[in-house]
Amino acid sequence: MPLGITGAANAVNILAGFNGLEVGMGMVAVGSLAVIAYLIGQTTALIILMAALGALVATLHYNWYPARILVGDVGTLSIGAVIACAVIVGNYETAGVIIIIPYVVDFLIKARNRFPYSFGICREGKLYCPDSGPVGLAQLIMKVCGGIS
Repeated sequence: MPLGITGAANAVNILAGFNGLEVGMGMVAVGSLAVIAYLIGQTTALIILMAALGALVATLHYNWYPARILVGDVGTLSIGAVIACAVIVGNYETAGVIIIIPYVVDFLIKARNRFPYSFGICREGKLYCPDSGPVGLAQLIMKVCGGIS
């Protein structure tokens, strides 16, 4: 259990990169797990996840570009810990592992590139992947989509 909570918390923390990313991804993950908790009748996990989802929805309003608040490590580590705790309490760890896959992919891409500190290149109001190539999941999406605004 401690490794699962620590792993999920740190995986979410590593993904953080620009305004709205970690909170938006957290909303998708927590919302999906809440739906699963509802469908399988895990009331305790559902209450935990709905409380977290409400907090994330409110936070996203102020964390969207241009951000007026930044969640920092306290926010990202809490999102991961809530995900792990809810799936442990609800006894549906398999769903939790599936939800964490994008975070693990981001970790592996960043580990392969020795955890660089680079988010993207801004050109003409859009954010693009650096010419040297993607060093994280967000940059890989930027490259595939031709930049994001």
